[in-house]
Amino acid sequence: MLAASKALPIKENIMDFDAAKQRRALQARSYVRLAPNIVHLNTVHGNHEVALEVEAGIGSLTFYEGNPVQSAELLMAAAEAVTAQDRSIKSVVFEGHQASLPRHISGTDGRLDSAILWQWPSLWLPQLSYPLPPVQQMTAGRYHPRRPAKPKGTVYQRFIPWLERDISFRVADPETDLAAFHRWMNDEQVHTIWEDAGSIDKHREILEERIADPHVLPLIGSFADIPFGYFEVYWAKENRLGPFYDADDYDRGWHVAIGEPDYRGKKWISAWLPSLMHFIFLDDPRTQRIVGEPRASHEQQIRNLDRSGFAKVKHFDFPHKRALLVMLTRERFFGDHLWVPAS
Repeated sequence: MLAASKALPIKENIMDFDAAKQRRALQARSYVRLAPNIVHLNTVHGNHEVALEVEAGIGSLTFYEGNPVQSAELLMAAAEAVTAQDRSIKSVVFEGHQASLPRHISGTDGRLDSAILWQWPSLWLPQLSYPLPPVQQMTAGRYHPRRPAKPKGTVYQRFIPWLERDISFRVADPETDLAAFHRWMNDEQVHTIWEDAGSIDKHREILEERIADPHVLPLIGSFADIPFGYFEVYWAKENRLGPFYDADDYDRGWHVAIGEPDYRGKKWISAWLPSLMHFIFLDDPRTQRIVGEPRASHEQQIRNLDRSGFAKVKHFDFPHKRALLVMLTRERFFGDHLWVPAS
């Protein structure tokens, strides 16, 4: 008779464990440059001061105050702090702490590549999405992958050092956000672009329709928990844009309505635009291109997109407007460190 085998403990998937641990350890982090070569870092591990030296694109970090723990999460937070505003730093090394980094994120030379760091989703996504396998389906004559169930709540959060506050995106709620959405859609500047002014019942129907639509993720953007605008992230293949170019299965596009006048202008765009692009690329690693279709006559928006790394592809005609197809690639965004705004 076979002896009963002793039950082995269930080992957590190391990636799931790391992600959960990182999200817990890195919540509410912030940082500030006290001097060109000194960064003050605040995380759940406490307050730390880090010395920075940059040579040939390599940032060398030394913790010299705050008794740093041997924590990969703390090291990654420090690397984020020094690469969040400086495009010249291509990789980071830690004096005396390289061994604390997980092998799957650091190179054989102990360096942490900033393009890898900024593609590590658990640093900025409070809840991780697990992309569905590419099972195809047909919707309104368009052949595309089945899309995952939509999340609820906050999907992205990032500290913006030049504003000294967080930006976050959360999924829109027809009850909680209806009053603000109604006011924003009736704003004269928003209506000029969106052409969706109307009653509160109309706007409730719009929000409910967007939430029910599998190809659209409606989001509310907030600075320091103050809602400032409405965003739609969509899968391009099922969108009205899809037939106008050779859309890839995982291309995504976006629309924006900045509803609060106080949050319009360059310093705010420099935060929400790269942060939204960052979220889109992190949400599904198979997304290699982000597209947009601004009005061809909207010169200011096109200038903003050009400064943010979008290439102008072609003009084309929607039934309701002449548009410019613009495109941002994953390689360009992370290779050129475009989470840092253009100076």
